[in-house]
Amino acid sequence: MQRLKATASCPSCGAPFELLEGANVARCPFCNLPLLFRSKKNILRYCLESKVKRSSISFLVDRYRQTNGETLPRRVENSQLLFVPFWRFTAQAFYTLIHRPQLLELGGAPDQKEEPEEILTKEWDVNFAAHTSNDLGIATLGMRPEWLDLKIFTDSSRLTQEGEMLSLEVDSKAAKKRGFQSLDSYLAEKKRAEDELVLKLIEERLSLIYFPLWRVDFIAAEGRFFHVIDGITGRVLKQGSGAFEQKKSKSGDVETFYPLQVVPHRCPNCGWDLPVRPFHLLFPCPNCAKMWKIEQESYVEVEGRVAKAREEPDSDGIEPFGYCPFWILEAGLQRQKTSSIEEVFKLLPSEIGLFNARSKSRPFLFCIPAFELANLKKVGDIALAYARTQPELVTQAVREENLEGVFISQDDAKKIAELLWLKIISHKANLDLGKWKKLRLTSKGIVWCPCRRGGSFLRDEVVGYSFQKVK
Repeated sequence: MQRLKATASCPSCGAPFELLEGANVARCPFCNLPLLFRSKKNILRYCLESKVKRSSISFLVDRYRQTNGETLPRRVENSQLLFVPFWRFTAQAFYTLIHRPQLLELGGAPDQKEEPEEILTKEWDVNFAAHTSNDLGIATLGMRPEWLDLKIFTDSSRLTQEGEMLSLEVDSKAAKKRGFQSLDSYLAEKKRAEDELVLKLIEERLSLIYFPLWRVDFIAAEGRFFHVIDGITGRVLKQGSGAFEQKKSKSGDVETFYPLQVVPHRCPNCGWDLPVRPFHLLFPCPNCAKMWKIEQESYVEVEGRVAKAREEPDSDGIEPFGYCPFWILEAGLQRQKTSSIEEVFKLLPSEIGLFNARSKSRPFLFCIPAFELANLKKVGDIALAYARTQPELVTQAVREENLEGVFISQDDAKKIAELLWLKIISHKANLDLGKWKKLRLTSKGIVWCPCRRGGSFLRDEVVGYSFQKVK
């Protein structure tokens, strides 16, 4: 996923520094303080400074009218800088197309090969205006946000000193719905009429970008006119006759925003500096060995476990194990709290891997990768390999192992598990999807599984699956 670059300020020394969108932590490059970024609703607000100065307005109006064969303005009556809010919705889509196999009549033949069980991915990034009262000639930002020089702001005082902030008239719930619908419409064009599209979104993120526009009223030989000018490129977006009549919402903003807090990133137990890994969700304290999860405005202690490998690493120059995190989820069918491997095997007798499970009385587990991969499509492939083999994980407490970071949240892991289950059972012609598709998923925490490093790949030492190295 392309991430925005933005500028923030250190609360200790006041120095500005850059960070990427979605980063939970950073380190000030000047005073070396580890910092945590948190907000109640986790919606960041960004602003763009106008590159067009007030002194340039007359020149831009003259150039536009001269280019279009119109008379030059006699005078500019009024110019005002406006900051227009735009919602930006990003997500990583995991989806699958379900094509139910048809039962054949006696002597019939299939007209096509069965499609492979495949989980596909798509990065989604859309933006749209969050202010609708005034037609300003701009429906989207018109450029990819990662090319923009964004600055994080926590209050509106800075912008109101420079210009006027237009009201926010589309709330976050409606913005998410619109972003999801646009993706659903895009993917719907890629399926056949008889297919069912199943879509799950992870890493959903909403942000607000306040974009600068200039409103200009001027008088020419033909009469009174107005221009709306892009504050970044200087391009005229809209021209009209008469003075621009700006409509204002009486209700104000429809969304309450909570300020972004930038605070020291330290262990709540002993006060030691926690590791600065920008996109991680879990942080082991190097001093007291407790592990902390970021949860909105606070840290929550979690217990991590490490799975043992099938074989210990050789001592003849082979690199030692690295450990990759997996969310462990117990699955319950038909609203049961948990279901055994034997119960699932009776439902899916063709799954040979389940037949080979040593103890079928164990709960059926989903092991969902929680780490970031170079190819996110492999998240579904690895999770499917674990679901079909149901390895027995022998675990021990985390000590000083080489642990990869946790990038995928527990909630997102549950979405992936639901999608995998539906894809597995959708190819069983005798199953009623409506009856069996719902799962009850119970989290059993996080386990780091050993992986042997070799070249540009990692080999999982639990089920023997190879994949490209973590970013």
